[in-house]
Amino acid sequence: KYTFPSGGSQAAYRIGVASSADGLANGTFDCWDTVRVDDSQSQYVEYYGDSLAPRTSYHWAVTVYGEDGTAHSAKSTFETGKREERWSARWISAHHHRKHDDALDAPYLRKAFELAEQPVSARLYICSPGYFDAYVNGERVADEELCTPFTKYDSRLLYSTYDVTEQVQAGENAVGVLIGNGWYNCFTEDVWNSRQASWRHISKLIAELHIDLDDGSHVVVHTDNTWKSAPSPIVFNGIRNGEHYDARLAQPGWDSPGFDDGEWEQVKVVRPTGGRLQASEIEPIRVTGTIDPVTSWQTPEGAYIFDIAQNVSGIAEITVEGDDGDEIVMKYSERLQDDGVHINQGTVSGFVRSGDFQTDRYFPAGNGLESWQPRFVYHGFRYIEMAGCRKEPIVKALVIHTDVATTGEIAFDDDNLNALQRITRWATLTNLHGLPTDDPHREKNAWTGDVSLSTEQMLLNFRTAPLLRKWLADVHDAQKPDGALPCVVPSTGWGYNWGNGPDWSSALTHIPWQIYLYTGDERILSENYEAITRHFGYMDSMAVDGIVHYGIGDWCAPFEGRALAVNMSSFKCPTELTDTAYYYNAADTISRMATVLGKRADERDYRRTANVIKDAFRKAFYNADANTVAGDCQTATACMIYQGLHEEDEHDRLLELLLSQIAEKDDHQDTGILGNKYLYNVLGQAGRMDVAVKMILNPTYPSYRNWIDTGATTLYECWNGEGSQNHHMFSDVMASLYKYVGGIQPDELAPGFRQINLRPALNSGLTSVQCEHESPYGPVGCKWEQTDAGINVEITVPGGCRATFEPVGTQDRDSPQELAPGNHAFSI
Repeated sequence: KYTFPSGGSQAAYRIGVASSADGLANGTFDCWDTVRVDDSQSQYVEYYGDSLAPRTSYHWAVTVYGEDGTAHSAKSTFETGKREERWSARWISAHHHRKHDDALDAPYLRKAFELAEQPVSARLYICSPGYFDAYVNGERVADEELCTPFTKYDSRLLYSTYDVTEQVQAGENAVGVLIGNGWYNCFTEDVWNSRQASWRHISKLIAELHIDLDDGSHVVVHTDNTWKSAPSPIVFNGIRNGEHYDARLAQPGWDSPGFDDGEWEQVKVVRPTGGRLQASEIEPIRVTGTIDPVTSWQTPEGAYIFDIAQNVSGIAEITVEGDDGDEIVMKYSERLQDDGVHINQGTVSGFVRSGDFQTDRYFPAGNGLESWQPRFVYHGFRYIEMAGCRKEPIVKALVIHTDVATTGEIAFDDDNLNALQRITRWATLTNLHGLPTDDPHREKNAWTGDVSLSTEQMLLNFRTAPLLRKWLADVHDAQKPDGALPCVVPSTGWGYNWGNGPDWSSALTHIPWQIYLYTGDERILSENYEAITRHFGYMDSMAVDGIVHYGIGDWCAPFEGRALAVNMSSFKCPTELTDTAYYYNAADTISRMATVLGKRADERDYRRTANVIKDAFRKAFYNADANTVAGDCQTATACMIYQGLHEEDEHDRLLELLLSQIAEKDDHQDTGILGNKYLYNVLGQAGRMDVAVKMILNPTYPSYRNWIDTGATTLYECWNGEGSQNHHMFSDVMASLYKYVGGIQPDELAPGFRQINLRPALNSGLTSVQCEHESPYGPVGCKWEQTDAGINVEITVPGGCRATFEPVGTQDRDSPQELAPGNHAFSI
């Protein structure tokens, strides 16, 4: 990534790629040379040079010419993966793994080899669909957890690449790999038919270690029948159940040269998964933090309970002292029972029908103090229960999730709004595990609707575009030939006959558009366009007179009772209304995509189709004379405005209707997750964030403030706190606060923040806000503070970008103002 210096703009660029460092140094760009291109484009310049070889390093340089005549240059290298190169390796599995129902342990796999001299470079290309932990000469190859990412394994697998030059040595060497079951061999009985997944088989491994020696020779160590295997101390691992570790079975040095593997058995060469191998392009899962308990106590039964005071995804790291034959049992939970003493797993365990739930077991070797952490599971929890300990153990929580970078932050003069941003970030991060899950405990599923509703917030807060792009490829793999999608992706086959209406499955249309809007990357549209239009065809086939009705509607609107007893009849907004609105939105969005991609005929066709759907919607759900919307609720009214199903001269009347519906609820929102997105966006676009902030900060149920006051450390699933207490599906409220209070908004006509629309709500009832977002072109900032003398504003516009400053809630005579790149400060 190259960011043009703030305060300037790019006039031209030149990119050169060379096959050698010497070529780069003397300007011999033998692979590609754009020469000087007079264009301000500084992101997503597609490579059009010579074909790139697999597993090869290339050297490249970029020169950027400013409008003032200056030139800025930078050099770097990149390395290709295996690309289309055929794998010489074979898929292997442990000798004792025969049937997937019996393959519950995580075996050791090992290969010893010798090198005549010290390597110049060494790369390990490796994939195990059920997770792996790899070592070279006793050293872990990376600080990563739960590799490989979850995909539809019989369609596509993602391999990882590691630079192991420093680990490989002249003389004796050894590669050791532990492989787990993960989602590939999920043997647990559950609601989602994981046991019946089409890809399910015993855990397996494919790997190639490519080594270049100083004499120019090339050595490949690959998986084949010369590898050896043995049972490991991980005697059980199930992603939905937990992990069991018997320390008495450990074999120290198993992953190092010189280890005696004479009693190990030859591995089996097994059938491939059926999926194509592709390089992983997403950030890995890592341990991103460690949390010590803030308090602990002992139950009457003798178990120890540890409270880390934060709902997280991860595992426990324990230090214990026990005897040979002891069993230490760890259970994880996000809440306590009503007695305030015992943990309560029952609120989220009901969908797992066999085995333990969120339970790890450790069998000590009896060698004094022993430390351990699970390898092939993760849990969602705040509390850790440990039973079977002879004395109080030492416990830490390891926070585990996809290690995405922060791209945005927003701070307010109000502590409750700051808390809302904090719990939104926690709920988002702890649900990123190679895909965006709904929760980290009960389901661990990527529900399409949840992801779609959280996309803008994810893109504003974190660098999630690569992960979302990977997940959209998962959606492609799940799509049926007729365009139908399941409601959870990846899918074992579950979710095609329920929950996959337009409200959820339109994620395939909505998410690429949002990524394009926030990054400016047109590739996301072209990559998904065919699948998007195929899905629209499926929706079209389900329509009757322009109306569709097969979704699940405004999920989790306020209700009383247990979450698992949610009754769709309690939803206030007709499901066919929100379904048809998404149907219309899909046609409208595809028309805009077609414009970007230069598909003029599609643009016209989908625009005509959108108009037909709009007419049908209005006929079925809107009485213009009475100004009423079917359902007579906040969600229905806000949906009609947000999705653009009103005429221009109807907007103000509908807005007044919405404001009256909010007032009728004493400044409470009365929406589920669909209405939640509509409501705050409509208020923000209308310049009424004062009403939005009042709703957010309303201390009584249902409200975000009520969650905070009841101790939420992540977002809840339900307004009454029932069900999961770590769901991100209500997170779009933070995107609205970014866009309409912080004021930072992208522009569809110049996406990726080439044009920035700065529209902070100075009438929101707040006195100061500081908002920042790291755009593809550099940081965008909007900070404002009310003082006795007026309002002080500070703006940052990245190089190569333009901004329009048009504050809301002020009579500033200079508004709107066009701002050039640089830092700006002024008073209103």
